[in-house]
Amino acid sequence: MNTTATRYDAAFYVQALDRFVATGECAETDTEPLYAYLLSVMNDSMVKVQVLSDELCARIFYDTMIQFIQLNLDKEKYNFRKSQSERNEMKLVLEWSIAKRKDGWQALLQQISDKYRKYGFDSRFYRSHFGTEGGHADDEVWEKMVDDWEGAFQLKMHEEKEKEIAFRKDALERRLRSNLKDIPEYVRQNRVDKDEFFQTWGMMSGLWNTVDFERIRKIVRIQRSCPEIVKVARKMGRMADDEGREQIRVAEGNVYKMEHSSKCDILGISTGNDLNALLPIELAHSADSELEDLFVYKYLTRKLQTFRYKSEIMQPARRIETKPARPKGPMIVCLDTSGSMAGKPEKIAHSLLIRLLEIADRQRRNCFLIAFSVSIHPIDVRKERARLLEFFSKTACGDTDATRMLEATFRLLKGGREYMNADVLWISDFKIPHSSPAFMEEIRRCREAGTHFYGLQIGITDNEWTPFFDRIYRAGYIPSRNY
Repeated sequence: MNTTATRYDAAFYVQALDRFVATGECAETDTEPLYAYLLSVMNDSMVKVQVLSDELCARIFYDTMIQFIQLNLDKEKYNFRKSQSERNEMKLVLEWSIAKRKDGWQALLQQISDKYRKYGFDSRFYRSHFGTEGGHADDEVWEKMVDDWEGAFQLKMHEEKEKEIAFRKDALERRLRSNLKDIPEYVRQNRVDKDEFFQTWGMMSGLWNTVDFERIRKIVRIQRSCPEIVKVARKMGRMADDEGREQIRVAEGNVYKMEHSSKCDILGISTGNDLNALLPIELAHSADSELEDLFVYKYLTRKLQTFRYKSEIMQPARRIETKPARPKGPMIVCLDTSGSMAGKPEKIAHSLLIRLLEIADRQRRNCFLIAFSVSIHPIDVRKERARLLEFFSKTACGDTDATRMLEATFRLLKGGREYMNADVLWISDFKIPHSSPAFMEEIRRCREAGTHFYGLQIGITDNEWTPFFDRIYRAGYIPSRNY
């Protein structure tokens, strides 16, 4: 089935905004509703002048539009999920038997026509064709009917998206104009440091109010009396050395990890679609013309019989290359939220997290938060800002266990290219019992593979984790005052 309506993912809009903020360049128009509206705003001469001439306005515009884009994409995703049953019905209709077509084509055409007549679905041709002797058995026309059905469905989705944008755009434009006027004025009048502004504003999801701004700003200002926060933030990510070059690991497909080539690696029999591990009987089926269809079906449904290896867990291949250093490495932040972190340690931790988030936003770096006590709360901080703000409203409590946090960390490091070259940061008082020897050994292996483990220890206590980290910074409690 053909898709007649254009759809873009979130990354497309982010790239368009990045290019516009950096250069002022953008297309004139587009057929996709959300992108077309975004272009209309970016082509406004007053907006362009403000964005290109003032760094604060550029950031305000960027975050305000990102919040609007995400809101519309979430609504589109919701509508798409609601319509999934109808899309599944289209696929099932394609598989109808000749007998079922004969009995059901009239009711089906009536159903589609009632819903999509205004979107160009013309049932008259199909009624006349299927009404002739054997017409319903014409596969080509039957498939064309389903294609037209999906085309009308996509047009309806397109129209609904236009209505959603029209419903929200007036409020957005008022907020954007207000933000571009009021925020720079407030920053100037209150002599807000630019770095403090960017960190504080980054937590507000494009929604401005002075009460929340000043509340978050107090947390940011903790950095003035806790310089270790700045040191840790600067360390995170693969940074260039003095000559501007470093060795970084680059993903090159996948490899099997064999302990020794002379040992048998076969552990048993499993099912899947790994063509490199097929049992001989499956290889024979693949070469048999009469069984080829069965082989393809089993491949697509991952039901081929395969050898299971001790080393079957695929690891991203890594090789060392000397390349120009990229100070934009991803970050995995593990934040202790147990009861011993309540109070001042929690404020210090939040201040560091806010600074890391601002760096991730400004440098377009991936940043993943794993808040942990015994259970964990994983948050992609750039994509899930609402969840992050909700997290900041909670108070540290509970016991401490690093097991689930380590499991989540290892999954991210081994899960593919996105976080394979990440630096890992623990923010904790480090009153954490050691995990199993297997996990401690896995930390060592990750470090050997190039992953850096850093820590910010808040408070003074014995730390048994030091040998497993590249460096642990230490921050004592800041002077007593209200934050």
